[in-house]
Amino acid sequence: MRLLALNLENFRNVEAAALSFSGQRTFFLGPNGQGKTNLLEAIAFAGVLRSFRFGGTESLVRHDSSESSLFHRFQGDDGNESEVLLRLDSKGAKHVELDGERITRLADYVGRFPSVVLSSRDFRLVRDGPAERRRWLDVTLSTSSSAYFDTLRNYHRCLRERNALLKRGGVDAELDAFEAALIPAAVELTRLRREALPELSGLLAERYATISSSREEASLGYKPDLEAADHATIADRYLAGRERDRILGSTPRGPHRDDFRFLLDSRDARHLASEGQQRGLVLALRLAEFSFLRNICGTVPILLLDDALGELDAERKANFHKLLPDDAQVFATGTVHPAESGDPEAWEVFCVNAGTFELS
Repeated sequence: MRLLALNLENFRNVEAAALSFSGQRTFFLGPNGQGKTNLLEAIAFAGVLRSFRFGGTESLVRHDSSESSLFHRFQGDDGNESEVLLRLDSKGAKHVELDGERITRLADYVGRFPSVVLSSRDFRLVRDGPAERRRWLDVTLSTSSSAYFDTLRNYHRCLRERNALLKRGGVDAELDAFEAALIPAAVELTRLRREALPELSGLLAERYATISSSREEASLGYKPDLEAADHATIADRYLAGRERDRILGSTPRGPHRDDFRFLLDSRDARHLASEGQQRGLVLALRLAEFSFLRNICGTVPILLLDDALGELDAERKANFHKLLPDDAQVFATGTVHPAESGDPEAWEVFCVNAGTFELS
């Protein structure tokens, strides 16, 4: 898959921009704070309809504007073109059109235009808390599977309803009714995660071996919050914890507390990995995500590299470049021209300044 054109209006700090892309490698060059990451964010938004940065959809609308619009023209691996029009308002609402047709069921859309984002913020995935790791897993599996996307949305809808009932002091009969929908969603969500993690772990191991020159073996270890995630066990836990949950006004146990660990030689990397090893693990994770989506979705995802390689040592950077797929379209950002940094790739370069973009 390739992105042929991108038009933006009132997106972040971009008042208006119309860009077309002719090559496989595109570089956005400029000082920090000029809008380079905003371009990558706009490209990625077409895939999962959410930002890879913090903040809600409303934060994407340019200051003093009521609406943003994003227009993407993609070319599939079969040569056919698709047009995506996104409108975002300052209250967080989204309007999505694909080839002129309004999209009303997001599960039918998410995953059509996959991309993989690697940013310097990702390097915290190894050592920070579980929320961002879980978010990465949910986005990856939602992109690859409409069934996962539907299950995840259903689980969180049921969870919000149970929590609201707990805060209102709902009686047991009411909680029984809400849990009748929540528990099957929890069981299915755990099953889908448990099935996907081994494949992702194997792909990560292969790519980490190249990045690290096979110094140690990497893998992922799933840590479900409820180890025995069958219907009867979850029902018993919810029933036994109701009084505590009423006091808390929330549901503290379930798949929304799941996590996974990065492992080096079967040991928790959070406690033993050096900075270089942590960066190598995250690079391998994103490349594993790329291969996973390619295998499942049947199309080549776009790779987005947001100033992510600057802190790598020369060996890991060179090994990472060996793993870049030749047929993947890559968009990257940085403050140093690729030619000056010794990058062997041939890049189409756009100079970025205060939300404007000029082909170099």
